[in-house]
Amino acid sequence: MISNRLRFITTCFLVVFSVTMKGQDSERYVCLTTTSGIVHCGTLVADDGREITLETPNLGKLILPKAIIIRIEDAPKGTVVNANLPTELSDRHVNSSRALQATRYFFAPSARSLKKGEGYGSFSVLTGGNLSFGLSESTIAGFSASWLGLGFNLKQSFKIKDNLYASIGGLGQISYRGTSGRRGSGYIFFPFANVTAGDENNQVTVGFGHLGGMRTRANISLVTFSTELEERSFSSPMINVSGAVQIGQRTWLMSENYHFYDPEFFPVNTVYSLGVRLWNDRKKRLNEYAIMFFVEEDQTIPVPWLSWTWPF
Repeated sequence: MISNRLRFITTCFLVVFSVTMKGQDSERYVCLTTTSGIVHCGTLVADDGREITLETPNLGKLILPKAIIIRIEDAPKGTVVNANLPTELSDRHVNSSRALQATRYFFAPSARSLKKGEGYGSFSVLTGGNLSFGLSESTIAGFSASWLGLGFNLKQSFKIKDNLYASIGGLGQISYRGTSGRRGSGYIFFPFANVTAGDENNQVTVGFGHLGGMRTRANISLVTFSTELEERSFSSPMINVSGAVQIGQRTWLMSENYHFYDPEFFPVNTVYSLGVRLWNDRKKRLNEYAIMFFVEEDQTIPVPWLSWTWPF
């Protein structure tokens, strides 16, 4: 009787142990090295003694004969192979609930923040380059260089509740020719506040800002051919409505729209846009294509937008 009970307890223990070990293996993230020196990294799905199945973040499911595997090593989740060396991806690449760029649309900011240590670089044919860093879980700071001058930007985000954020911030820029006294000199300041509803992949933002500054212009007399410098200030309240919708695994449809109440500096009152953001895995960057519609009183002028973003 006791012997039967011992056999029953032992059997139950072995069943539970085998199920537990199988569950642990399925959660293992490993890097495999083959006899040809190729390294594959991914979640260990199955190992039947003859073949090993991996779910990789970049190639999908791989089934490899165990006979060609010479090394199996545990690795941090999200590690991929770069130049045949394991490289750990950021949380934005691994976590499907996160977008590769959720803090900015084509140019306008959302109210969401980067995580501490994250960042991105971007370049637009129209607006120049930008480099931003997550200083904390709610603070982003960055530098910019446009065709007009050098700038600095700062944004502080606040979580109101799940999928609802607010932020305040601003950007400033100084002309390459200084702040005054020379043709083309001047400065721009742009404080803003906004609210973003939605998750990182599907969101809408409503923002309010004030575009102000000063620009030095040269007036040339057609009579005396003399040049007179004139410093002209500008000040315009602005409203922005932007949004993004995920339409593929690494593809987003985006729209960014503005209305300037006094377009002294900006050429038109209203700008609409529609475009896409998609991930280029080979070049490890986001490509962004759009058509901007500059609306004047009697006409609408389409302008192409092209930019790239490198998340890190």
